Amino acid sequence: MPTRLSGLAFWYDAALSTYAGGTWHDLSGNDNHAAQPVAAQQPSRTVDEAGRQVLRFDGVNDALLVDTPPDLSAGLTLFVVYRVRTPASFTGIFSASAATGVDHDQFFTLQYEQVTNQRVQVFGRSLQQDQVVIQRVDSTVTQYAIITFDDDGVDVELRDLNGIGGVSSTEAPFGTPAVMVLGARYNQGAVFSFGAVDLCEVGLYNRELSPAERDQLEAYLKKHHGLAWNPRFIGKDLAWFHDVDASAFVLSGDAVDQWSDLSGNGRHWAPTSTDCPIKTTDGAGRGIVQFDGVDDLLSLAGPFPALEPFSVGIVYRMRDRGDFTGIISVAPAAGADHVNFWTFRNASAASLALELFARSAEVDPLSLTAGDSGAAQITVWTTASGAGTLRDALGSSADTYDGIFGTPAEIVLGGRYDSAPFGYAAIDVLATVGASRALSTTDQQRLIEWASARWSL
Repeated sequence: MPTRLSGLAFWYDAALSTYAGGTWHDLSGNDNHAAQPVAAQQPSRTVDEAGRQVLRFDGVNDALLVDTPPDLSAGLTLFVVYRVRTPASFTGIFSASAATGVDHDQFFTLQYEQVTNQRVQVFGRSLQQDQVVIQRVDSTVTQYAIITFDDDGVDVELRDLNGIGGVSSTEAPFGTPAVMVLGARYNQGAVFSFGAVDLCEVGLYNRELSPAERDQLEAYLKKHHGLAWNPRFIGKDLAWFHDVDASAFVLSGDAVDQWSDLSGNGRHWAPTSTDCPIKTTDGAGRGIVQFDGVDDLLSLAGPFPALEPFSVGIVYRMRDRGDFTGIISVAPAAGADHVNFWTFRNASAASLALELFARSAEVDPLSLTAGDSGAAQITVWTTASGAGTLRDALGSSADTYDGIFGTPAEIVLGGRYDSAPFGYAAIDVLATVGASRALSTTDQQRLIEWASARWSL
């Protein structure tokens, strides 16, 4: 609980605090509430899609102001659990400001950055020679930010589910802000730039928490709100994302007519004929999309991005092995998948190996293999600048290749492609992910850990 750490100046929790008459009551014991006396500008209390209690700010004129902003001369650690419902450039989530000037001049704002970048940022101390700018991915789902300034204002850190980022600023301790605003920003005596955000929890310590204390706070926030990294934290480069437990489905009985994309890009999986997989459960009770290995296939809706640099992740199980049958394949309109693009497939049935095979017409094709455990598993691969990597829970392999991957005509799941589908695989699929960049080793490992935790792989 936040109260176990000293220096808690205020703490609001949508599930635990009283909220009435535009006042969000403080749980720190300091009676330092956040309030809005104008009824038309008060956020509403509601429940989000995940069942969390939230205060919902409309992005038009809703805002709450902290009754008594604390002295920040000993530094601070701020924590905010939030979701940006409707992105708008440079709109506020939380801001601290002097009475004159804009919030980021002398203090700071946690705000949405530019919509095109799909990022949030901490921006502050902009009148100093070394201003504070830390940018992080907006996952589009509920997430947290833990922001720490040290006592002389030099060291600044932002923690979220993508890890820890930090910058250094000019030495100049904070004083006491005139205003602290939830759900908006502040400029020249007025609240402005309102954010369409849901706030689950907000709190501030009027000191710099130690790294160990920040670890404790972070663990609490993750557990209290059920927060964990997921592929949405890849950000604007997320090309597609399908999760059998989170995606919407269109079904005819149990036959899959559409497996919806969670990335927001509209790249849904759908059948190209009456032969389609079914949505069912496996022996471990996990939801799966099950392909029969005879003629079941799903095709990804375009338009497609160029596939270099690119990364793919797939969570799947091979039920029955067949020679060179396809798990996921990419192809031009005419010609075999592996000639100019790639197929992730069984190698020979007897080999108990899986293979990423690509650019086979080149002097130096791409060929990477991994073992098939026979159980549900995740495999991730990246391609960029003539180098490919393939990674699973047991390790990674790398290879070089000639040429450049362009934009494909077909992306199919459950088979191969050579002007038409063939080479169908008997597989169960739980998730697919595509990203328009070569994921770092850290992000590849995050993807593996996410799938392993989600489906007990």
